[in-house]
Order: sequence, then structure tokens, then C-alpha cells
Amino acid sequence: MNSEQETTKGLDIRKTLFMIIGLALALFHIYTSFFGALPSYQHRIIHLTLSIMLVPLSYDLFRTKNAALKLLPTMVVMGAMLVIGIYAYSIADDMWKQSGTMSDFDMVLATVLVILLLLFTIKLVGFAMPLIAVISIVYAFLGPYLPRGIAHRGYSWARITELLFKGTNGIFGTPLGVSSIYVSIFVIFAGILEASGAGEVFIKLTQALLGGFRGGPAKVAVVASSLFGTISGSAVANVVGTGAFTIPLMKRSGFSPEFAGAVETAASSGGQLMPPVMGAAAFIMADYIGSYQQIVLSAVIPALLFYIALFMMIDLESVKNGLLGQARSDLPDWKKVIRDGWLLILPLILLVYLLVGVRYSAQKSAFFSIVCLVVIMLLDPRNRKKPAEVLRLVADSSKGMVSVALTTGTAGIIVGILMLTGIGYKLSSLLITLARGNALLLLFLTMLTSLVLGMGMPTSAAYILLATLIVPALEKLGVAKIAAHFFVFYFGIMANVTPPVAVAAYTAAGIAKGDAMKTGFIAWKLSLAGFLLPYLFCMNPALLGQGNPGEVALAVATALIGSYGLAAAMQRYFKGRLSLWKTIVLLGGSVCLVMPGSKTDLAGIFCLLLIFGLQIVAFKRNKTVNKAI
Repeated sequence: MNSEQETTKGLDIRKTLFMIIGLALALFHIYTSFFGALPSYQHRIIHLTLSIMLVPLSYDLFRTKNAALKLLPTMVVMGAMLVIGIYAYSIADDMWKQSGTMSDFDMVLATVLVILLLLFTIKLVGFAMPLIAVISIVYAFLGPYLPRGIAHRGYSWARITELLFKGTNGIFGTPLGVSSIYVSIFVIFAGILEASGAGEVFIKLTQALLGGFRGGPAKVAVVASSLFGTISGSAVANVVGTGAFTIPLMKRSGFSPEFAGAVETAASSGGQLMPPVMGAAAFIMADYIGSYQQIVLSAVIPALLFYIALFMMIDLESVKNGLLGQARSDLPDWKKVIRDGWLLILPLILLVYLLVGVRYSAQKSAFFSIVCLVVIMLLDPRNRKKPAEVLRLVADSSKGMVSVALTTGTAGIIVGILMLTGIGYKLSSLLITLARGNALLLLFLTMLTSLVLGMGMPTSAAYILLATLIVPALEKLGVAKIAAHFFVFYFGIMANVTPPVAVAAYTAAGIAKGDAMKTGFIAWKLSLAGFLLPYLFCMNPALLGQGNPGEVALAVATALIGSYGLAAAMQRYFKGRLSLWKTIVLLGGSVCLVMPGSKTDLAGIFCLLLIFGLQIVAFKRNKTVNKAI
């Protein structure tokens, strides 16, 4: 057999193994989402074991182009994980009898698991999170030798591995539990829905409805990305999925490459804020809060305000630069789009109805939505797929679970050791001390921490650490529990548009062929509402739907008016260019409007009326002069 044949055979074996394991992982989660999960430890073992086994089959880990040579280390890794998984599952029922004991075999398997988990997490999401995990482990060792205040008794490798490997306080802790119970089934649903062609239907329908308006292609990007974000839950994936279509469209309509890339970045990052799916972190938050339905309902108003503010900025940019929409002949026929693709949107509508209307559990809602989607793909004459192709799509959907499973497993290492050593409680107290009991200062420190962590790790991983370390401190200073959790959730997402490490912006800049740093700064400006909203709903939980209908309606109305003022201030344009002092007054008035209280509302309305009035008078005067000339 020549080298080319060996390579082909190696690829075929890897594809077959991926199909088997990916399908097993997906079907395991589909089955348990309806019939109920296994006991916590066993359920998480299966989830993590199969996810790690998929890593060498899904990613190029070994530096050789020969697929046959890659097969050997792949099989070694898979074999090692299979042994670890089977052994851990077999001792699950007797672990309580072995408390405080670790045999040499236990320690070897635990060490191999930790090493594989950290190495593969580096491959998937970079060094930041695994580095924090390693520092945590070193900290557990060196406790007695550290300065007073952060010192502790110190722990042996046997004790550390027991914590990480046995029980649900380490790797198999709550973060991985949320991943295995809630996130996994929605990742499968999102993966199958996207592969079915639903994302393309969203884009075409949005283009048909909005593409003809001024700045239409940019508005298409905003709405399409918000819809696509409900099924992808990843800013970078959203940029790639919709940006390949929307960014060239924006450039052709007159937007600069940097502005086009920034619009897609801001809109795609906001996709994680948009119910019903919202990405992995929302499901983890639901475990802290106690109800996913409450998360979805609380997320609606801030998400809409974020996108409305972004929409307004784009509209003002279009007016300022005289940018028109697409020609009617270039737009898809919305009737034809709905006629051909409405069935593909039906599962998402069903998901929202079951979650919010019927109030089914998140798992069962996703289960019935997946069943609906599979039936549509098998029977719909316009989008019909063969059973073998549907099985392949189901198997492929499991790849989306891999990074979530590994990052939540790694987060389990960090959280477990923080709790073991007691440093988590000390850090919370330290933050309160640094903030001197001032809730606003603590929110600012939390924002900085969230942005830094969010630059180096996925939103879900950053959220887990912040929810463990900082949210308790915010609650002690009087911030409502749900507002505190949403605060760290939002800023973990906003890290995607915060230079210098704005990963989503750099991805969009690559598609737009624009300057990456400039794209990042414009995206940050366009996303400014996402930086203000977390402070506002901490001060006024009515923006999260907390309160009576009158309070919520007033908070939304003033926030909408303030959002327009904010958009005009950031674009420095309303009926003409705004001078610096007008921009400052308008920005101050906008912030007043979205803050709670009748006095701030009146001050905000006065500022906006003053500036808008002056601009309208100046606009009419210039118009009269131009006519006279």
C-alpha cells in the first residue's frame, strides 16, 4: 500500500470514528433530555469522555500531513480516555467508601485526565484559561509558603487529584454539569438548525425586508446577526456565518471596510444577548438563578435595546454619508423566501413557544424542537434530506459541544481549588474592601476584570469564574442577584469588541480586508449601549423586567429615547454635524434618561430637546440660505 492509499485509509477511519462517537454523544444527550439524566457523576463522565475523544478527530493536533501517521496518537488518546471513562463510571457508586484514599492507579488516571484536558483546552481556546488552572493547582501546593492573607494549609497531589477526579467538586463539578445537561442539547439543536439552511433563510428574509432602506445592507447585518445569534451562540461563528454575505454587501453600498466589519462584529457579539438560546453562559447562569425561563424573559429588553441603539447608529451613519439601500431588483422576494423556507424557521418558533408559553423545561423544549426539525428535513419536499445525511448532521452537531465541555471541565479545576483553599471567599471580601463598600466602584472593577478575562477565554468560562468570585460581593453591596449575574455575563460578551484583543473584530476585519485595530475601535463605539446597559439594570432592575408593568414600561420608554440620543452623540450627527459641547450635553442627557428616577428623566429630556431643537433650527436656516443662493 503506497503512502497516498495509507493517507486515504487513515482519513476514512478518522471520519468513521468521528461519525460513531459524534453520533453517540449527540444521541446520548437527545435521549437523556427527554427521558432524564443519569446520576450527576456518571452523566458528566460520559459527556466529557466522548467530548475529549472527539478532539483529535475534529482538530489538527499532530503536525504531519499523513493521515495514517496521525491515526496512531489519535487512537492512543482515545484509548486512554476510554479507560478513564469506563473506570470512573465503574467506581461511581462506591466513591463514598473511598473518600480520602487515592490508589496509584487512581492518581495516574487523574493526572492523565488533567493533562489531556489542559492541553486540548489550549488547542481549542488558547492559553489564558489553562494557565489560570495551572496557577490554581500550584497555589494549592504552595499554600503554607505564601504571604499571610492568601496562605493556606497546602495540599498533596493525592488530595488535589481526588478533588478533581472523584466526585462533583472538581472537573466533574457544576460547570460541566450545566454543559452536559442544558448546553449540550441546545448546541445540538443549533448545529442541526444551522446545517439545515435556516441561517440562510434568516439572511434572505432580512435582506428582502430591510435591504432597500438607506444603509440597508448594514441593517440586514444587524437583524440577520441577531437572528443567527439565537442559534449559534458564538460571536466569532456568527461573524463567519453571516459576515461572509453581509460584509461584502455593505462595502458595495458605500460603507468603509472597517465600518462594515465593525457593524458585523457588534451585531454578532450581541447575538449572545438575544433569547432564546444566548450561548452556553446563559444556561450556566440559569443554574445559579434557578430558572432558564426567567433568564430568557429578563434578557429580552436589554437585548432589544442593544440592537435598537446599534440600528440607530447605522441609520445616522447612513444619513450622514448619504448611503442608499439596494436596488429593488437585487432584493430577494420575501414571499418566495417564506414560501420556500418557513418550515425551517418553525422549530425555532416551537422552541420559544415551549419555553415561554407552555413553560416546558429547557431540555424537553429543545428535544421536541429537534424532533420537529428532523421530521421537516426528512419530509419537506423543498429541503428534503436522506436519513443518512440527517444522521451525519446530528453527528456533526456534537462538534460544537467539544469546546464547551472542555472549557467547563477546566473551569471546574479552577472553581474546585478556589473552594478547597478558601481563596474564593477571600477574594470576594478583598474586592469589597478595595471598593470601600461602594457598589458603583465595585461594578467598575468587575467590568475591568470581566473584560480582561473575556479577552482570553470563552464567555461561558469567564462567566463561571466571575459568578463564583465576584457576584457574591455585588450581592452583599445590594445589587439584585439576577442583575449581578447579567452584569458579568454582558461584559464577558463585550470583550469580543474591546481592543486590543477583540477576536470577533479581527475575524470581521479579515473578511472585510480592513484594518483590524480600527475595526475593533469602531465596533466598540457601536456597541457602547452594551457597556452602559449593565450599569443601568443594576441600578434599575426594571430593565430586566423586574417590577410592575408601569415601572417596566417607563424604564423601556426612557431607555429608548436615551438610546437615540446616545446614537446621535456617538455619531456626532443629527440634522448636521454636532459640535463638541452639543455632543457632551447630548451624551449626558442620554445617560440621564436611562437612569432610574423622575429627576434624571426630566434632565435628560431637557438636554435632548435643547440639542435637537438647536440642530433643527440650524438645519432649516441652512436650507433656507441654500435655496436663496
